[in-house]
Amino acid sequence: MLLGAIWTATPNLTEDVRTFVDPKNWRLENVTGNIAFPEPKDSHPILYTAAMQFCFIFGVLQIAIFVLRFAFHESTNRKAETVSGIAFWFSISFFLHMLTGGLSFFGFVGGIIISAGLALLTSSVVKLFR
Repeated sequence: MLLGAIWTATPNLTEDVRTFVDPKNWRLENVTGNIAFPEPKDSHPILYTAAMQFCFIFGVLQIAIFVLRFAFHESTNRKAETVSGIAFWFSISFFLHMLTGGLSFFGFVGGIIISAGLALLTSSVVKLFR
């Protein structure tokens, strides 16, 4: 439902998604020496903003789930999973916001890796304080 609401509320999102997934829109960018990775040729602020909104709202939903986990006295592992999700979705939202503000695509890919590490770290910290 969330995806559908964002899709219908964002004008020109369908066109921007088509442009983003079009193979002609990608180029190989040399990272070091003979190593090249695909990168989009153009910026897609409409797509990145819609993805940022989705991640932010999903993070807020994770907070609501976290409150319910306390209300129903669920296990620490389930609470840790939810805290991990909160950290992941909000950090991805932050990096998508930075992507619309001038962060390179490879910087965003690095942000995804950082977000995954942050999610693991927060889950472990919550489990540590049982």
